[in-house]
Amino acid sequence: MRRSLKPTRLFVVISALLFSHLSIAPAHALHTLNDYLTSKPLANPGFLLIDPSSDKVISENQPDQPRVPASVLKLVSTTAALKIIGGDKRYITSIWSTSEKNSFVLRGEFDPWLTSNIYSAKKNKQAYLPSLISKATKSKSIKLYYYGIIDKDIDELKKYLRSHRIKASITKLDSASASDKSKSQIGTVTSPPLSEIVKFTLLWSDNTLADRMARQAALKAGNDTTPEGLTKTFEAVLKELGVETKDFSVADGNGLSKDDRVTPRTLVQLLQKIRHDSALQPIYEGLPVGGLTGTLKNRFTDTAPNAVGHVHAKTGWINHSVTMAGFVDDGKTEYIFAILADGITPSWKSRKAARETMDKLLGTIVSENH
Repeated sequence: MRRSLKPTRLFVVISALLFSHLSIAPAHALHTLNDYLTSKPLANPGFLLIDPSSDKVISENQPDQPRVPASVLKLVSTTAALKIIGGDKRYITSIWSTSEKNSFVLRGEFDPWLTSNIYSAKKNKQAYLPSLISKATKSKSIKLYYYGIIDKDIDELKKYLRSHRIKASITKLDSASASDKSKSQIGTVTSPPLSEIVKFTLLWSDNTLADRMARQAALKAGNDTTPEGLTKTFEAVLKELGVETKDFSVADGNGLSKDDRVTPRTLVQLLQKIRHDSALQPIYEGLPVGGLTGTLKNRFTDTAPNAVGHVHAKTGWINHSVTMAGFVDDGKTEYIFAILADGITPSWKSRKAARETMDKLLGTIVSENH
């Protein structure tokens, strides 16, 4: 059984001093913050709150215990993508004629932004794979060879072709064979820069994009895409940034696995690096803003109205875990936090209560007179 955080008299004195520069009453801030941390809805979460200007710890609860991060893991996977692949990367997918009639080659770079779903293509302006087929031919019977297309996108393309009554023989090639078979380029689709894909991924917590970018980063780093390969890739990037990786391990790139583990300290240290590393600015820019954008648009408006516009953070939830990590400011100082509540009862009611409690906790940090 986990032990509840019970501040000692010394802790109260120290914490009151640390809160003395906030524009809310120190005693009130300490009392409510600790109340929320020890409340039933959060079930003794992992927590760390720091003032990055001085590296002072404002409050903590088991910050070095590995927890289930849920979608907060996307902070790590997008960091790896930007550092290994680069924010300027644009993916190009092309279609080529061959020496055979009604035979074509699709050549890609494993574009994570590619889709065969017309709804996603229009709504998100994603690169649309079927558009290449329509550019190449109007025939109802074709041969397709391909390289550099993600398997799921090929599966969706097959569904598209069937729905349009196009009979297609589809064969996977290696890079060299695809190049040799290609004769003349017919058309291309191009993704936005990876930096823009990262922003979209974080704003809307897109699981497919996050996992695809993570796996592409692992492959480019010379690792495989198994849990071991992903963990090795992420750890290398974190260590290069000077971020602790104690007990860090992952099974995916999007946080959907209950086997993912990360500590609040790792996340807070990573967020410190993100804030000041120009290559990682797309992550900060992509974070939802409390009460205003993305996955935080409907948060704080009722639970902590004074925090609307003052929280930039990534959210997450799976099964027993409800999480959030990012930045919260009081109008003067920007703090960094990570809260991983992975002991939540897996029900809508319990998750709702956990989210509301997190909102109120962060609201104690924001000045009511900003």
